Amino acid sequence: LEEPQTSTKLQDKDELSWITEYDQKKADRERMQKIQNMKQKLLDRQSQLQTIKKNISAFKRKAEKRNSVQHDSQFNSDYAEENDDEDLLINDYHTDEEEEIEREKSDSDAEDKLADEDLEITKIYYCSRTHSQLAQFIGEIKKCSFADNIRLVVLGSRQNLCINPSVMKLKSITKINDKCLELQKRKKEKDASKISKVSNQKKRKSSKPSGCPYLTVAGRNELRDYVLADIHDIEEVVQFGSSLKSCPYYGARAAVSQADIVVTPYNILLNKSTRDACGIKLNGNVVIVDEAHNLIETIGSINSVELSFRQLVEATYLLKSYQDRYKKRLSARNLFFIKQLVYLLKCLVGIFTENKKNLTEKETSIHRINDFLLSLNVDNLNLFKILSYCKRTSISKKLNGFMERYKAMMQVSTHPAMVEGSINDTMHVGYMAAFQNIENFLELLTNPNQDGRVLVTHETLQSNSTIKYLLLNPATYFAEIINNCRAVVIAGGTMQPISDLRHRLFLACGVESSRIKEFTCDHVISPDRILPFSLSKGPSGLELDFSFQSRELVTMIDEFGRILLNFANIVPGGIVCFFASYDYESIVYARLEKAGILDRIGKKKKIYREPRKSCQVEQVLSDYARCIQLSDKKLGSIGLSGAVLFSVVGGKMSEGINFSDDLGRCVIMIGLPYPNNKSPELIEKMEYLDSLTDEVCMPDSSKLLSQAYYENICLKAVNQSIGRAIRHINDYAAIVLLDYRYKRSSVRSGLASWINRQLVEYDRFGTAFAALRKQYPTRFCSGVNTRNELMNTNLDLD
Repeated sequence: LEEPQTSTKLQDKDELSWITEYDQKKADRERMQKIQNMKQKLLDRQSQLQTIKKNISAFKRKAEKRNSVQHDSQFNSDYAEENDDEDLLINDYHTDEEEEIEREKSDSDAEDKLADEDLEITKIYYCSRTHSQLAQFIGEIKKCSFADNIRLVVLGSRQNLCINPSVMKLKSITKINDKCLELQKRKKEKDASKISKVSNQKKRKSSKPSGCPYLTVAGRNELRDYVLADIHDIEEVVQFGSSLKSCPYYGARAAVSQADIVVTPYNILLNKSTRDACGIKLNGNVVIVDEAHNLIETIGSINSVELSFRQLVEATYLLKSYQDRYKKRLSARNLFFIKQLVYLLKCLVGIFTENKKNLTEKETSIHRINDFLLSLNVDNLNLFKILSYCKRTSISKKLNGFMERYKAMMQVSTHPAMVEGSINDTMHVGYMAAFQNIENFLELLTNPNQDGRVLVTHETLQSNSTIKYLLLNPATYFAEIINNCRAVVIAGGTMQPISDLRHRLFLACGVESSRIKEFTCDHVISPDRILPFSLSKGPSGLELDFSFQSRELVTMIDEFGRILLNFANIVPGGIVCFFASYDYESIVYARLEKAGILDRIGKKKKIYREPRKSCQVEQVLSDYARCIQLSDKKLGSIGLSGAVLFSVVGGKMSEGINFSDDLGRCVIMIGLPYPNNKSPELIEKMEYLDSLTDEVCMPDSSKLLSQAYYENICLKAVNQSIGRAIRHINDYAAIVLLDYRYKRSSVRSGLASWINRQLVEYDRFGTAFAALRKQYPTRFCSGVNTRNELMNTNLDLD
C-alpha cells in the first residue's frame, strides 16, 4: 500500500518541478528580453547623440537661422482687470475628492513627460554651494580623457535659466517661479453662463495664448539632445536655449534621466520638493557633496524660517483684504479655510501685541513645537489640512497677484496694528515672499516635537520682533539621501574637524560605523612651500590672549599692531588678516589709527578693509589686487611692497575667494573665533546635542557632543579662512596663528592635517620673526616663476 503512495508523491513532485522550471525559464526569457530592449535603446540613443555631436556646428546654425515665432512677452495688465479678477479667484476646493487629487497629479506628471519615454541609467549627482564652484568642476571634467564619453547635465534655478523676457524682468525668485508656473497652467474651458456675460472684446482677448511660448515638447527635446551631446556649463545652455527659443530650465530637466553626471547647487539636492520637481531619483545612484564643511548649517538654514512682526501684520492685512473683496464670489469651503488662516495669523501677531511691554533690551523665549501651538490656542486646528489647502489652491500666488494689482490701495498706515518704525506707507518690499514663508513656517510646525524649537524674539522696536523655527536635527532631512543612494561622498578641502558630520548626520541616521569610510590626502604643495606657526607672545613679551574678555584691551591691540608692522617689512605682496567679527575689526582699526601704527604700516603696504555690504566687495578686491600688482618691481614700483587686507572670519572674503599667489603671501589669524556662547540658538543646540542617545555621542566620554560642536564651529572657521591662501601647486605662503591657546592639544588637533603636521609653536616673537625673514624671499621664491599675473587672476567671487 505504501509503494503506490510513494509513486504518486514522486509523480506530483516531478510535475511540480517541471512547472517551477518552466516558470523560471519564462522569467529568465522575459528578463533577457528586457535587457536586450534596454541595450538596444541605449545603443540607439548613443548613436543619436553621436550624430548630434558630429553635426553640432550645423545644429547651432540651424537654431540661429530658425524663424522665431512671435512671442507674446508682454502681459497686458488691463486685460487682467477687464477679466473681472477671474485669475485671482481660488477655484472651488473639495477635501474629500481623492480621485480628483490623483487626476490632477497625473495631469501634472503628464505635462512633464517627454514625447518619448526615457531610460533611467545609473548616475552621479554632484552638488556644491555656488554656480562658480560648479563651473570649476565642469571645467575639470572637460579636461579628463573620458570627457567625450560622459553625458553631463547642469541644473539651476529659474532665475539662472529662464529666457522669457516677461518673466526675467521680475527679478524676485518668488515672482519668477510663480509666473513660470502660472504660464504653464492649461487654459480651462469657461462655464457657458460666464461666457455669455463676457463682451465680444473680452472674448477676443481671452482667446490669446496664455502659456509660455518657449516651452514646447519639440523644443525641449531638441535642447535636451544638445545638452547631452557635449559637456556644457550653465551659460552655454542658456545661450543655446535663447537661440533655439526653447526653455533651458525644462530642457536641462528633461536631460536628467539620461545623464551620467548631474551637477546641481545645494538647495536643489537637499530640498525634497525641489529634488522631486527636477526629477532627481536617488535610488541606486551616487551623491557627491563638495564644499561640505558647512553641510549641517546649510541643511539647517534651508529648513529654518524666520518671520518678522511686520511680515505677519502685512500678511494678515493682505489676506483679510482678499477675503473682504471676494467673499461673495468664493465658495463656502474656501472661505472656511481662509478664515482659519486669518485666525492663525492673528494669533501669531498676538504674541507681540498682547501684554505689550516697554522693553529696554532684547528678550528671547524658546518653545517646543507642541507647547508653542498650545500657547497660541490653535491646537484645535488641523495644520495638515490647512497646508494641503494652501498648496493645492496656490493661495500664495493668488495673494501675490492680488497685491501686485491693487498695491496702490494697500497701505500699512491704514492698518491699526502696524506700529512705529515704518519706513514708508506702502507695503514692505518683501511682501511677495512673505506668505510663502508663512506656509513654510506652518509646514515646519508639523515636524516631530523633538526635532526643532520655536524662538520668539521681542525687540525694543516692535516691528523688528521675530518668530523663528530652528531646526535641531538635520539628520531628519538627510536620512532619505543616505538610505536610498548607493553611496554618499562628503568631500571638501577644509573638512576638519569632521566629528560633527560623522555623528550628527550619519550615525544619527542609523548608519553603522563600519560603513563610514574616511579618507584624507595630503596637500598638493610640497612641505617647504608653507610656513605655519603659532605665536604666544608679541614683540614686547606680552602674552597674546585674544579671548572675548581680553581682546579689546589697548595693550593687546597695540601688540598686534607691532606684530603686523614687523611682518609688513619683510613679507612681499599681500597680507590678509582675519578678525572674529566686523565690530572687533572696527575697534582694532580705530585704535591702530589713533596710535599712528596704521600710518607706519601704510608707508610699506596700503591697507584695505572688508566692507559690510556685499555690493562693495568686488571693488575692494579689485583695488587690493591692483595695488599689489603695481607694487611689483617688474611693473613699475609705486613705493609700496604690497597691501594689507583686514577681513572677517565667516564674512564675505573667508569663503569662495582665492587669495592665490601675491594676493596672500601671509595669512594672519587673530585669536580663535568662538561663537557667542550666550546666543539662545547656540544654547538650545548644545542642550539638544547633550540629550542625544549614546549611539551618537563622542567616543571620548570626557568630551560631550555639545562641547565638541562648540569647538568645531570655531576650528572649521579657522581652517576655512587660512585655506584661502594656498590655491595651486606652485603657491607659497606663511600662516600665522596669534593666540597662546593654539598650543592646546584640543585646538591643534582640530586644525587641518596639512597645517597641524608642520605647525611650529613659538613662545618668543624674535624667533618667529627670524624664521619668517629666513623664508622670504630666498627659500620660498627659489624655483618659482615670479611673473606677476594678477591682472588675469580670477577672484572667484560667489
